[in-house]
Amino acid sequence: MKVVAVTGYRPHELGIFKADHPGIEIIQEAYRKKILEVIELGAEWFIFSGTNGCELWAGQVLLELRETYPIKIAVFPPFLNMDERYKPFEQELFVQLQLEADFFEPLTQRPYEDPSQLRAKTAFFLDKAEGLITLYDEETEGSPRFLVDGARRKPNMEVFLITQEDLRVIEEEKQWEQQWE
Repeated sequence: MKVVAVTGYRPHELGIFKADHPGIEIIQEAYRKKILEVIELGAEWFIFSGTNGCELWAGQVLLELRETYPIKIAVFPPFLNMDERYKPFEQELFVQLQLEADFFEPLTQRPYEDPSQLRAKTAFFLDKAEGLITLYDEETEGSPRFLVDGARRKPNMEVFLITQEDLRVIEEEKQWEQQWE
């Protein structure tokens, strides 16, 4: 498994509306654990679209891990100017990823026109990736659903889910650590 797609929920799907929300740190730790797991399995490239929320937060983690591990980062927005409607702190993350990723290329060279661009993004990631890391809850499908469903149908595609239970355990670990500081 050389190429792994990364996705997850958008911030509003998680009730996160500010850059300093404590849940972001927990979510990033969960992505860090899964990313390290797939690096151990041979992952070299991590691809995502740069959607605000989990993808941008995971992108930050990937930039940090790239300092220690020989991984590559590719960002493929489904259309031009995807970050136009992002909040300023999300735009900063997007621009940082655009500048620091090993590869950055919008999949279509035009602004958003219709949902076919999003379907093309899903098809692209399913075609290129051999694995998928995502924060996903079967009860609350949301935006990652299309990629998760496609990955489950693709032969030999490994899906690495970050569950609510994973987040709860990380939160408890952080609380435990804070008690002893």
